[in-house]
Amino acid sequence: MFKKTLGIVTAAVALTALLPMGTAQAASCKGSGCTGKNPQTTGCGADAYTLKGSKVTPAGGGPEVELRVSPSCSAAWARIQKANSNWRFKLEIKNRDPYTEHASPNHQAYTAMVWNSHAYRACVEQYDGAGGSWTCTKWF
Repeated sequence: MFKKTLGIVTAAVALTALLPMGTAQAASCKGSGCTGKNPQTTGCGADAYTLKGSKVTPAGGGPEVELRVSPSCSAAWARIQKANSNWRFKLEIKNRDPYTEHASPNHQAYTAMVWNSHAYRACVEQYDGAGGSWTCTKWF
């Protein structure tokens, strides 16, 4: 009986090792269908990475903002780490209205997405009520 039980357990462990570690949720949008949507609730954040050279910190110091892209969704967005909510950031899109958000002291914050066929960049500023002092990445 012991050998039979040990054989079943060994087989179960071997099969488990062959299965994927987790099943990633398939993204619910792609390309232009992602524009204006949340990167986390659509599943686009699952394969996202930060574009090389797409991080910027304000000249006087402050939180870093970065551009994130999802290959499976063909979309991009701006993300900022935890920071005081008087910091705001945006995904600026050529010839379109930007997506602007405030930072959160409790968690990372991010903008809505845009289809990555558009030119875009990430910007950050310490909002003083007047605005206009943005520090931005280069255009991608």
